[in-house]
Amino acid sequence: MKQANVGPPQTLEELKSLIARRQIVFPDRLEQVARQVIERPEMVAFESAAKIARICDVSQTTVLRLAQHCGLQTFADLRSMMRNHVRKAVPFTPLTLK
Repeated sequence: MKQANVGPPQTLEELKSLIARRQIVFPDRLEQVARQVIERPEMVAFESAAKIARICDVSQTTVLRLAQHCGLQTFADLRSMMRNHVRKAVPFTPLTLK
């Protein structure tokens, strides 16, 4: 990861900002996965690394490396970030029983 004294992103918005400022630059295959992650965060939140790899037409190892390339420790950290994003993006509406 190309980085200028910046910690790992905590949110999808921070990740997008780092990419926009070119503080994270991806090799071709990782960029292919990163684009899907940004466009479809729910995919990372709920699919396995193997399924994401099939969708993106890359190896499972490439999917796992994406998290590390972004400065995160593991794919689970990337998944957690995306789950938090999806949770915040979808408003909670409690069910009312009649």
